Amino acid sequence: MPYCSNCGAENTADQQFCPTCGKATPGSPTFAPMPTVTESERGDTVALAGYLWRAVGYIIDLIILGIVVTFPLRAIGVTSYAATFINIVIVFLYATLLLIYSNGQTLGMRVVRIRCVDERSRSRISNQQAIMRTALYCVLDVLGSLYHYTRYLHPDAHEKMLNSRHALLVIILFIPVVIDLLWPLWDTKNQTLHDKFAKTVVVRPVKF
Repeated sequence: MPYCSNCGAENTADQQFCPTCGKATPGSPTFAPMPTVTESERGDTVALAGYLWRAVGYIIDLIILGIVVTFPLRAIGVTSYAATFINIVIVFLYATLLLIYSNGQTLGMRVVRIRCVDERSRSRISNQQAIMRTALYCVLDVLGSLYHYTRYLHPDAHEKMLNSRHALLVIILFIPVVIDLLWPLWDTKNQTLHDKFAKTVVVRPVKF
């Protein structure tokens, strides 16, 4: 007759656990604990944000910046040259600081529940990634804004003709901006060019 090694109670040969103290008897099967999955290991299962969500978040950010920055600058009579420069600086600060201090989300991204994360680990992006991501976007935005610096503000007849020719620059200078913003439509990771540059992706849904 076997006895429990823990409490000494009699056990039958076919018992797996002692009826008195519950300790497993010799020969009873044991089970290993279920393996745990870390957030970084689970990262690839996080859904990438679709283009529509990204576009809506981007438009919301544009509206916010327009209300806070663009419209006030025009109201106080700031020249288009100065307004363009101020806009670029504020866009850089707005996006970079929010990506760093608001867990990878601008205000527009927060509204549509999307977040910018590291491409590989799907974890929070570093400060360097946030700076790199916004910096490339701003460089492309500057290229698209150079037209303001090539046209005459109060043209005479000859300068009006030159302005019409310079208008062709709009198409050329905006091509990199358009390509960057449309790139997620055909990219397997739904990345823009500034995402690829910073090695980031945008995911959804996000739980608050």
